[in-house]
Amino acid sequence: MQSYQYSEPHSGSHVQFSPDGRLLASAVAYRLLLRDALTLQIVQLYSCVDAIDGLEWSHDSAFVLCIISKRGVAQVWSVSDAEWHCKIDEGPVGLAHARWSPDGRHVLAAADFNLRITIWSLLDRSVYYIRYPKFSREGLDFSRDGSLMVLAERREFRDTINVFECDGWVPLRSFGVATQDLADVKWSPDGSVLCVVDTILQYQVLLYTAAGVHLQTYRPYEHALGVKTYSWSPSGQLLALGSYDEKIRILNNITWQRLAECEHPTALGKDFAPCVVVWHEPTSAGVEESGTLNDFTVDASFEDVADATRDVASSGLAAGYLARQLPIIVPTARPNLDKPNPKVGVGLLLWSAGGHYLATRNDNMPRALWVWDSESFCLHSILLQQQAIRTAVWHPSLQILALCTNSTRIFLWSPRGCHTAPLPQVHGFRVCAMSWSPEGNILLLLDRERFCLCFIELPADVEP
Repeated sequence: MQSYQYSEPHSGSHVQFSPDGRLLASAVAYRLLLRDALTLQIVQLYSCVDAIDGLEWSHDSAFVLCIISKRGVAQVWSVSDAEWHCKIDEGPVGLAHARWSPDGRHVLAAADFNLRITIWSLLDRSVYYIRYPKFSREGLDFSRDGSLMVLAERREFRDTINVFECDGWVPLRSFGVATQDLADVKWSPDGSVLCVVDTILQYQVLLYTAAGVHLQTYRPYEHALGVKTYSWSPSGQLLALGSYDEKIRILNNITWQRLAECEHPTALGKDFAPCVVVWHEPTSAGVEESGTLNDFTVDASFEDVADATRDVASSGLAAGYLARQLPIIVPTARPNLDKPNPKVGVGLLLWSAGGHYLATRNDNMPRALWVWDSESFCLHSILLQQQAIRTAVWHPSLQILALCTNSTRIFLWSPRGCHTAPLPQVHGFRVCAMSWSPEGNILLLLDRERFCLCFIELPADVEP
C-alpha cells in the first residue's frame, strides 16, 4: 500500500520543480524563493522589480526566468551565483511572453501585438530578431533534441512555417501550409514530422516533414467545430486528436489514417467495453445512491481489481472507492453556449509514461475521467468524482495517474485500482492543481495562493 507524508503549507504561486528535482521555485509578489525540494528550506531569495506573473526553469536547472508583464521586462537569476542576474527589457513594444531555449542560455521574448520575437543570448549579449510571429505563445515549438525550432508566421493572409537551426538561429527553410487560420504547430517526438492544427472553426490537421513535404491532410467532417486538444504518444507512433464532437481520433504514423475512434457517451451499456471498471468516489458520508462502500460487484475477470479494492476498503472509508461494472449513466453539465470557450468537447488528453494508457476528460462531463488502453483503444476504467476534475497528471515513469478536484483529497489511479488520500484537516487546503517531481516520489499540491508537498512511498509492484 502507498504511504503519504505531507509538508506544512507555504505561501507562493507559479510553483515549479527544477528539472533535476533538487529545488522548488515559487513566487510571492515580487520575490522569487528557491527552496530545497525535500526540506522546503529557503536556499535563495531574490527580489524582482515588480510582481512576478510567471516563471520558468532553464533545462539544466542553472537559471530561473521571471516574467514581469506590468513592466514589460523579464529577469533571469542564477542558482549558483546569488550576485549574478540579468534584466531583459523590451521597451515600448512590451512583453507578452518569454521562454527558455533548450540550451538554457537564450531567452525568447515575444512582444505585444505579435510584433516580433527577440532572442537574447546570456553568453555574449547578442540579440536576434524574428519579425511578425503569428502568436506569442502558440505556434512555436522545439524538437526534442533541441536542434530545431519551428515558428508559425502569417504573411500576406497566408500561414507560413519557418524552421530555424537553434545553433546560431539560422533560418533553414520556410514553406506555406494549406490552413485556413493556423492554430498551432508541434514537432513529433523524433523530430521528423510537424503536426499543424487549423482553426477550431474547421476540423483539419496537416502533417509535414521537417523539409516541408506534405504527408497528409486529415479532415473527418465539415462545417463543425474541430480540434480542441491534441497530443503525440511518447513514441511518436500515434497522434491523438480530441475534438468538440466529444470524440478522440487516433492517427498512426505509417499511413496517417485513423487507427481508432473513441467516444464519450452519456449512457454506457455492458457491450460498450466488457472489462471496464467504474471507480466511483464515495460521498463524505460513505453512502452512494445504490449502496455503501462494501456494496460493489466484481466478477472473476476482475480478480486483481477486486483484491486491490478490498485492500483499500479495509483501510477505511476515507481511502476507498466504489468499484462497479456497466451499465452506468455518466453525469453531464449543460454548457453555456452564450459564453466564449464553452465547456464542451475533449479538453484533457494525456498519455502515460511509455504510452500504455490514454486519459481523457470530456468537458461537458467534468466529473468523469476516462482511461483507455492504447493496445486496443478499448475503455479500461472510468473514474467518477463528486466534483469536477481540475487537473490530472501521469507519474513520470510508472502507470500511476494523480488527479484533483479542488477538494481536500488527492486521488490516484493505477491498473490495479484507485486510492484516495485526505490531507490533514489542520491545513485547510484545497487541491486545485498538482504536478510530480522529476523522480516521481513527490507530488506538488497547489491551492490558490499556497502549496505543500506530498511525499509518496509507492509499492514495489506498480506497473512501469
